[in-house]
Amino acid sequence: MDFSDVLCVKRENVHFHWCGYLQANGPWKHEERINSDFELMIVTEGVLQLVVEDKKIELYPGNMLLLPPNTYFVGGGAATNLGFYWVHFEATKLESSISNHSRLLKLPVFSKELLLDNELLLIQQMQTIKQMDFPTSDLIDAYLHTLLLGISEKFQQPLYLKTDRHYLIDYIKNYIQWNYQRMISVEEIANYFGYNKAYVSYLFSRESGETITQYINNIRLEAARQSLLTTNDSIQRIANKNGFEDEKYFSRIFSKKYQHSPRAYRKRYGRIEKM
Repeated sequence: MDFSDVLCVKRENVHFHWCGYLQANGPWKHEERINSDFELMIVTEGVLQLVVEDKKIELYPGNMLLLPPNTYFVGGGAATNLGFYWVHFEATKLESSISNHSRLLKLPVFSKELLLDNELLLIQQMQTIKQMDFPTSDLIDAYLHTLLLGISEKFQQPLYLKTDRHYLIDYIKNYIQWNYQRMISVEEIANYFGYNKAYVSYLFSRESGETITQYINNIRLEAARQSLLTTNDSIQRIANKNGFEDEKYFSRIFSKKYQHSPRAYRKRYGRIEKM
């Protein structure tokens, strides 16, 4: 099996079988298995270690793996806080020689480039639907079709579109701008936007080149720097009103960023000479 393969399946013959979310907080093992249907996996936390046929692969948050029917695989490892969604489904797989047909879904076996935010929401909704006693499978099949169609469309996007910054980043930054003066956490931000904490952290770091915590601290430090230069507030008050509960921690990271302690910075650059 080649992880660079692209699987082509008929849009009309997609049917849901089962889905779920696996979370492990310690050593974990996936028993040896050969599925009779497709299995889609999307990792949200930790590292998923698998052996597929005779090849090892590691999946990180945001990575996706699609195993076709009759594929041998096994997994395991000393996982810490591993989490991933899985979906089993039935579909008619066609040969790549006719892959240009307009009624086909083109699905990568493995991808670490796709931003699968909407797809995670669809799987969560499918988990809810499967617990309801609907007379037919039409609704959940429609969600599954939308899930696979989203993956197929994103996979076929031109490269320049794939590299554009994800829209969620600006929303997160705006949220931080409005809330940095109080204690906020990555978990709070993830919950506010309806995403997994590990996925939001991975996405923000990948798109912005820094962690959410680093971004929050930089916003707070710049606001504190301005306060040092324009107010008579004490160092402790400036720290507290800009989201730092610990004055010593504030002074330490301020000194690291600006090469002066808050007090020395104010004395050297500020118009205010007295505390």
